Amino acid sequence: MAEQGISVIDFKKEYDLHQPELDSDVDLAIAIGGDGTTIKTFRTLPPGIPVLCINAGGTRGILSEVSKDSVDSIVDPLLNGQYFLDRRIRIVAQIGDEISVPVLNDYVIMRSDLTKTPLFYLSVNDDGYSQKMDGMIVSTPTGSTGHSLSNGGPILQEHLDCMLITPIGSVNRLPSFVLPLMAITISANHDLKLIMDGQVLKEIQQNQPIKITKYRYDAVFLRFDKNDTRQMNKLGF
Repeated sequence: MAEQGISVIDFKKEYDLHQPELDSDVDLAIAIGGDGTTIKTFRTLPPGIPVLCINAGGTRGILSEVSKDSVDSIVDPLLNGQYFLDRRIRIVAQIGDEISVPVLNDYVIMRSDLTKTPLFYLSVNDDGYSQKMDGMIVSTPTGSTGHSLSNGGPILQEHLDCMLITPIGSVNRLPSFVLPLMAITISANHDLKLIMDGQVLKEIQQNQPIKITKYRYDAVFLRFDKNDTRQMNKLGF
């Protein structure tokens, strides 16, 4: 593709993804795989680089724009600039002085000891509540079709500016609920596991607060077709 002024870089072979010059050298990243590959791509790339997601996995590819069998159909629109950028919010957690990786989908916070049911505390500004439960999911609208949906949560339109809280195994059957994008703090009276986008794990000590806020950089998808119910459609609705 050199005749069109396009060069292709294999990140695995030629780049340390954390080099600061990468964001000035790269106009577009292409993630080939399933949704897990897409999530990892956003986590490792510098902010602001658009990602074109090609579904080559064995799943629906909810985040993908095109399947591997339809790649030829997007070459001309891509080269001719007939696309748009789709921004999705991400969230990030602070544990003590440590900042976690930002997540596109969700934080799943689970009890470490399966023989004990923790008392979880959720604080929003000066208000909050406490409930006994096995765990809690904090997801973005993009992530509402992930772990939260599997635990009975609703599907949110993907461009909303909010967070979805879904209890796991709540003793009092606390339902899922939606909060505006604001800082929230979660802790529990037993040790926890913090799972980030289903790919990164961190141990959390009892009573250690997890502060979750909006991440300053959105994930940027490269899209060809506008669809405000994309996730619903990908799920077959």
